[in-house]
Amino acid sequence: MKKIYAYLFIVAIISVSCSKWIDPEINNDPNNPTDVNEPQLLAPVEANLAYIAGGELARFNCVWMQQIAGIQSQSAENDIYTISESDVNNPWSWNLYAPGMINTKIMMEKSAEGGSPHYAGVAKILMAYHLGITTDEWGDIPYTEALSGLQNNFKPKYDPQAQIYDTIFSLLNQAIQNLSATNSVLSPGDEDIIYGGDLEKWIKTAYALKARYNLHLAKRKGTSAYTAALTASENSYTGNSDDFKVVFGTAYNNSNPIYQSEQERPGYYSASATFQAKLSATGDPRQSVYFDGTIGSNPGEPNPDAASIGAAYASAGSPVYLMSYVELKFIEAEASFATNDLIRAADAYNEGLKASLQREGVYGDGSWYNSHKETNASISLEKIMTQKWLSSFLQIETWTDWRRTGFPTLQLAAGAVTNQIPRRLPYPEEERLYNGENMPAGLSITDRVWWDVAK
Repeated sequence: MKKIYAYLFIVAIISVSCSKWIDPEINNDPNNPTDVNEPQLLAPVEANLAYIAGGELARFNCVWMQQIAGIQSQSAENDIYTISESDVNNPWSWNLYAPGMINTKIMMEKSAEGGSPHYAGVAKILMAYHLGITTDEWGDIPYTEALSGLQNNFKPKYDPQAQIYDTIFSLLNQAIQNLSATNSVLSPGDEDIIYGGDLEKWIKTAYALKARYNLHLAKRKGTSAYTAALTASENSYTGNSDDFKVVFGTAYNNSNPIYQSEQERPGYYSASATFQAKLSATGDPRQSVYFDGTIGSNPGEPNPDAASIGAAYASAGSPVYLMSYVELKFIEAEASFATNDLIRAADAYNEGLKASLQREGVYGDGSWYNSHKETNASISLEKIMTQKWLSSFLQIETWTDWRRTGFPTLQLAAGAVTNQIPRRLPYPEEERLYNGENMPAGLSITDRVWWDVAK
């Protein structure tokens, strides 16, 4: 016992002494700071958001929308609609919620505390976008009780999709007010890798997203959704230079997610025969931008000779479009058509097509464009949505558009494991294991999210 007491006494002496001669900052890792400010958070949040929108979710969605095809292994399984709970763990748990929404929430809170409404506005737009992706892919999701692990809440309730949409609109409206403030302690600058601190473009983006998300509710709200989308569009983008996009770097860890996928799993994805056929039928000049050839792979029938994704979209520095002028014009075209303004619908359709050709660098002398314009007598919803699909390569919004309108017309993949194209993602395995009491149960990938009303 005496030896034990002596040992404890020595340990105590050493402990007290150490506090006097060892630097108390020795355990602070400069590469992992415990606190950061808004400028340090912004660029990582933006890049992560683009990685989400242009990564795994885009590959799942755009395979089902038959823009690209899964050729081997897991991608070939996705081609016939096989997708498991574990397949979606990463985008949900390690991209959208952490670090995505967690860091965005921190940015929102810091900007509010520090009197920086400009940063608050940007953060709210980014949060609205995160919520939009998550709810459109899955339906009901955690939010009001989520992102509160520091308060020991690891089992957040799920909020209904209708409530999530209310939150999205509230965030976007607040963002517009914040960004219009005349005084802000901090304002975004060069660290803003999307707009370089241009607040007017952020305001335009808030209106563009209001147009998008109002349109999503057309099955629920009818004419009022179309009218709201049109009103928002009038305060938004005026050209391709306004596009909400992230341009990636050439270093591998900063590179485009499609490029990374192609480097790590070469040959997993190629052109879909469905998309190729539509492009080939009209000699669409964008075909040579999207792919390196004209052969496609039929859904469910992997063709190793199918063309690869083109360099414009699969290079290290290729951009990921989060929202664009092209999309906005097709939103205007659809909403105008639905409210029986056929002249405006045709004009917006034509402008969307023209802007897409210009963005891809294939407008040329305008001869192809001029021979493929529509008039108020020829315009139709199918033409609008099909052209929007052709103009939105590798964008997850195409899946939402198809669920809303049924266009473009797609055939079930050969050997499909379901009797219809999926309409939602399965909830992640980690949610079932660790938050199963709150996670909605009994849903399949062919069930509909709240806004996707069966007609």
